[in-house]
Amino acid sequence: MKLTDKRFWKFELMTLLCGFLLLCQVVIVLICNGAEFESCNGAVLILLLPILCFYFAISGIPTWLLYKGNSWLRLAGYLYMFSAVLLIVPLLIFLYDWNPVTANMRPENIPVNEGKYITDNELVSLICTGWAVLLIIPVLITSHFTKRWIVNKENTQVI
Repeated sequence: MKLTDKRFWKFELMTLLCGFLLLCQVVIVLICNGAEFESCNGAVLILLLPILCFYFAISGIPTWLLYKGNSWLRLAGYLYMFSAVLLIVPLLIFLYDWNPVTANMRPENIPVNEGKYITDNELVSLICTGWAVLLIIPVLITSHFTKRWIVNKENTQVI
């Protein structure tokens, strides 16, 4: 599949939808957890939309190059893999502390039984897990719609 293909641009449009769906999902999760949107939180969410759309547009390029038009689940798997890897690998490379001695050290002024302190490694692990979980639904929805939109009516097969 070439990048100059007309179907590629339809797929890129659907990846923008994936970014929008992910933002909607994050807003719903925040509302369900009782978040109050003031001026700063609302501005962050508004600025998050173009970042997510750009993120999925970038992760859509290798997805489209590997996708051979077989099934929408394979398309969802490729999109999920590249979308997850594009965030998780840099987090693990640059923010995760791989030294076992300093990885889970707490500052001296926090008591040992204090449960509210999160180490850097725990934060990176929570971000990676949350990203992997939140990514599933938008990727499946956009992959299914992409397959329905791109496949010609004459060439439709039961998958």
